[in-house]
Amino acid sequence: MRIVVCVKWVPALGSLRFDPDTRRLVREGVPGEVSSFDLRALGAAVALRAAHGGEVVALSMGPPGAREGLVECLALGADRALHLLDPWLAGSDTLATARALAAVLAEMLDRPQVTGARRLELDPAVRTFVAERETDEGFETVTGPLPAVVTAAEDLAEERFPTKAERQAAAARPIATLGAAEVGLAPADVGATGSPTWVAGIEHVPSTRRSEMLAGDSPEALARALGERLRQLAPPRDDRPALPARGVASGAPVWVVAEMGPRGPKPVTAELLAKAAELATRLDAPVEALVLGEGAQHAAALAAAGADRVLLAEGAGLVPYTTDAHAAVLAEAVRSRAPRLVLVASTARGRDLAPRVAARLGLGLTGDAIDLDLDAEGRVRQMKPAFGGTIVAPILSRTRPEMATVRPGILRPARPDPTRRAVVERIGVPAVRLRVRVLSERPLGDAGGAALEAADLVLGVGRGIGGPAALPAITALAARLGAALAATRDVTDLGWLPKQHQVGLTGHAIAPRLYVAIALSGAPEHVVGLRRAGVIVAINKNPKAPIFKAADLGLVSDYAPLLPLLEAALRPS
Repeated sequence: MRIVVCVKWVPALGSLRFDPDTRRLVREGVPGEVSSFDLRALGAAVALRAAHGGEVVALSMGPPGAREGLVECLALGADRALHLLDPWLAGSDTLATARALAAVLAEMLDRPQVTGARRLELDPAVRTFVAERETDEGFETVTGPLPAVVTAAEDLAEERFPTKAERQAAAARPIATLGAAEVGLAPADVGATGSPTWVAGIEHVPSTRRSEMLAGDSPEALARALGERLRQLAPPRDDRPALPARGVASGAPVWVVAEMGPRGPKPVTAELLAKAAELATRLDAPVEALVLGEGAQHAAALAAAGADRVLLAEGAGLVPYTTDAHAAVLAEAVRSRAPRLVLVASTARGRDLAPRVAARLGLGLTGDAIDLDLDAEGRVRQMKPAFGGTIVAPILSRTRPEMATVRPGILRPARPDPTRRAVVERIGVPAVRLRVRVLSERPLGDAGGAALEAADLVLGVGRGIGGPAALPAITALAARLGAALAATRDVTDLGWLPKQHQVGLTGHAIAPRLYVAIALSGAPEHVVGLRRAGVIVAINKNPKAPIFKAADLGLVSDYAPLLPLLEAALRPS
């Protein structure tokens, strides 16, 4: 059995800076490192080799410096390392990179896939796998045939670092270097020429937070000052804009792939429909919501949120969600109906589905966009955050339809208009061979990420709370306030809270009216998930904690004596 781990050589985030005069990232002297996510995947592969035998191969496409990362992979247990290195590859976007890696792996699509795997078991004798994967609602266990493509969740394996002896031994081992032509690629396949999307520039995102520090000579005085200032800053209870007035449209439609929950469309679907309506007004296009699976009963809610037409793809094979079935339906619908733009939520499901469909259709895809607008030529600019959210890069696409996944909690939904009506149309569902089957689903009892998406008030906890023993008191406060509970990556990595509570670059983006950061440092990877929060309050005993620069109101204090006083301060008057 051979396990190939794709590893990415990335610049060290903490060493990058943005030059506002040149509007460029300063990369000179910035060290590189292997993505920590890929190192965890490598750890899982080494553990599987120990259990079943075989070979682990580390594969990287990158500049000459990526060789250093492959040495680290060898030091951590990889049997071989392959470096795809060629000037042709410079400027490759997501699809061109996938095309190049697929050429090395001799496969492009048509393999079962599992994304976000946190547990993985293989049976080489019968060539099958069983995986437990993360979803936004909890976890599901799936099974399918080998070979397969698996992406690793953060807790699939513990991150570890090689010892000095391991590094020295690995440095003496050979690393095979492959050129693009050696794996059957032509210049038109990769690089800027083979990329359907390109970066139109980069833009700095300045902070608009107040960074106002509150004074008080006791926890009681601090809590009173907080309550008074929050009442002064309180935003309106409902600041959602109205949907734009639109007449009959003649252009190609703007699509939103709707995600449904037990009570109707998820909040992110309303966010996407509002943005779609805004863009469609300028494009003279209708807005169409595509429902894959069950959802006919929610057509009225989709219309109220901005849909002019609801396309229903229904069938027994679409419930529960599987990549094979949903990708086949969405790809065929795009082929036959030719929308102008396809928007998909950047959820666990959307991140699984959209890349598969984009690659199948040869379309450019922008992942994890935080906004969309139109340039002077009517092209959709898809705004992608980078380097902790301190800059955004407008992405343009050469292919139609343009396609993007958009982070939940970033865009503003519109006020629902119950007078709107939508045409409901059922579309055909192609026959699909389901290779990956869902064996079981295990939802979280506290709703996890779903609660975060809809919450008006969120209490966020960092490692500074001291340990899981501190959580019951904070959870009880959240329950009394009707608040949701969020966490930093450190907290979820330690297992104090499930991953579904994680907010930030690798977690949720949320938009509560009020976010209270309790004993968390304020790393950029966390703060990027708070871009659309109304008011941010930071409580930290370290006056130099970065969170104070990212907050509106700051309290320099140990959180423990403040905790029993926060209910009165945070409760709306």
